[in-house]
Amino acid sequence: MNRKLWVAVLVVVASCSALGCGGTDLPNEMMSNPEMQAAVFDRIATDRELAGRMVDKLMATDSTRTWVMDRLMTGEGAQALMVRAARDRTMLDGILNLAVQDSSTRDHVMTLFRGMQMASPQ
Repeated sequence: MNRKLWVAVLVVVASCSALGCGGTDLPNEMMSNPEMQAAVFDRIATDRELAGRMVDKLMATDSTRTWVMDRLMTGEGAQALMVRAARDRTMLDGILNLAVQDSSTRDHVMTLFRGMQMASPQ
């Protein structure tokens, strides 16, 4: 195990020990203790490896993947994702290829393109 992961484990164990919960169910204790939750979440958020593993875990099943995508597609997350897709030609090509597979969406995309052509100076 790398050093950062050991530190995270030690933070959780130390927090649990300090709270007198030795021998109790750690997941249940974390769920009922906002301070412990904050410490664990802060640790994950500041460690790219741990954060990446958490994202991978959340994206592994349909139910949590849908929830993560719904959260991402609200507010600033959606805007950041659209800006990133707009700047990456490969990603933009993939999005357009998926969009035009549905006939009504294809018609909408073509209408948008025609509007952009009419609006552009000749």
